[in-house]
Amino acid sequence: MKDWEYDEIFEAINEDYNEYLTLNRGYKDAIARTFNEYINLGKIEDFIVDTAIGEILITHDKIFIGYVEGISKRLSMFNLKEAEGELTEEEIKDLLQRINRVIDGLKNAEVDYNPSAEKS
Repeated sequence: MKDWEYDEIFEAINEDYNEYLTLNRGYKDAIARTFNEYINLGKIEDFIVDTAIGEILITHDKIFIGYVEGISKRLSMFNLKEAEGELTEEEIKDLLQRINRVIDGLKNAEVDYNPSAEKS
């Protein structure tokens, strides 16, 4: 990973999400803005981003179907071999646990079919 450390991505995403929440436009807007800030960072980084966003989403009462489907699909394609040159063994183990927790959380989430990011 060129520009980011493993933990740094999780921290930055959570900080930005919480900062966007302070704008008082709702969690849907905050998650959308945060997600847009961190797209296409790199192959492994994108798995970390999806995991971090997923961790935030599974704390919500409802999750937009687009996030449920998109994040679940992308995280299910995580390739351990590709991560081996990018992350330490400890980071890979942590990421795998987080990915599994997010996938399970998304499977059990109440789905929101309203794509609006208006305050909610």
